[in-house]
Parts: sequence; C-alpha cells; structure tokens
Amino acid sequence: MKKEISGLYLVVDPKMGMEYLESRVSAIVKGGISVIQVWDHWDKNQDKMTFITKLRSLAGGVPVIINNDLGLALTTNADGVHFDRLDQVPDAMPEQLMVGVTLSDRVDWGSLNKRPVDYISFCSMFPSSSTDTCALVDFQVVREAKDKFYGSVFASGGISLDNADQILDLGVSGIALISGLLKAKDPEKATKAFVDKLNKK
Repeated sequence: MKKEISGLYLVVDPKMGMEYLESRVSAIVKGGISVIQVWDHWDKNQDKMTFITKLRSLAGGVPVIINNDLGLALTTNADGVHFDRLDQVPDAMPEQLMVGVTLSDRVDWGSLNKRPVDYISFCSMFPSSSTDTCALVDFQVVREAKDKFYGSVFASGGISLDNADQILDLGVSGIALISGLLKAKDPEKATKAFVDKLNKK
C-alpha cells in the first residue's frame, strides 16, 4: 500500500546555510507547506546531523525527507528518502519511510508500481536555474503517470505562480519548489499563494 502525499513540497538547499534558511523555513511552514526535502547539495564540511536536527525542529511536524541518503534518513529519524534516479531505489525499503524518486520521462509503470516507491516527481517542467541537471518533461508523460502510477505524482522545475495552473491542470498531487519559496520576498505570503492555487484544483 503506497503512502499518500500531496500539496506543496519544499526542497531546501543546505548550501544556503541555516542562518539564511531559518526564518524563511519558519515562514514557509507557517504558510502551509506539506513536505520538506533536504536536497543532497552540501558544503564539504557541513554538519549534516546538526542541520537536519534543526530543520526538523523548524518543520514543526511537517514531514522531512532526505535526498539520496537512506542511512542519513534512518540516523536522523527522517520521514522519508527521495532518490534522484530510479536505479538508486533499493528493492526493499524500511516500512516507516516515505519513498520518492525523480523522473523526467515515462517508465514501465507496471514495474514501478511493484517497487517501494510512494511518489514520483517530474523534473523539470520548465527551464530552471535550480534544476539545470533535469531534462524538460513532456506534459503528456505526466498525464500518463497520473493514469498508470498507483502513487502520488509531483512536478518540479521552474514552476511559478504565473505558470502553476498549467501544471495543476495535469492533475498532479502537488508541486515542488526551491527558489520560488526560499528566495521569495515574503516566503509566507508566497507559500499561501501556491497553497491557495492547489486547494482550488
């Protein structure tokens, strides 16, 4: 049985530093974020345990997911782990963890449904400086995933308030953002605006 996940998904870039992130993450949590992922984008000597412990405190109960590091997810009692590629996902995963994976194109949906993957996130829907390693995704692939994948479907990459309706019209479970929230002039206000869009769909 796949765990359900939906709403607004924040990807936190640790390289921004906790001093920069602390007030912004607190505001975003207040604005109504549903999930927080810690991106695998660390400075060489950054203390991952301290960073994640602080982030979990700021999250106030919002699920925190670790990118690409199952061991770190387990050590920090995180709520899940998100892999950048499908071939990184182990054949078996701890039952308590929510598991996600990034896709950029269609896959064998039948095989994916048998894997321990609760949600998928397509990257990148639009050109984005934060996700410049992702290929642009064909909107039809997202529609196909909604029909054929048993879990939740997210979209990410270059999504803004101006183009979010194009993505929400695909029927996605939610959208993932980095700079759209963390670099917003008013992170709480921006979060609420995206949440309002999601709630109207």
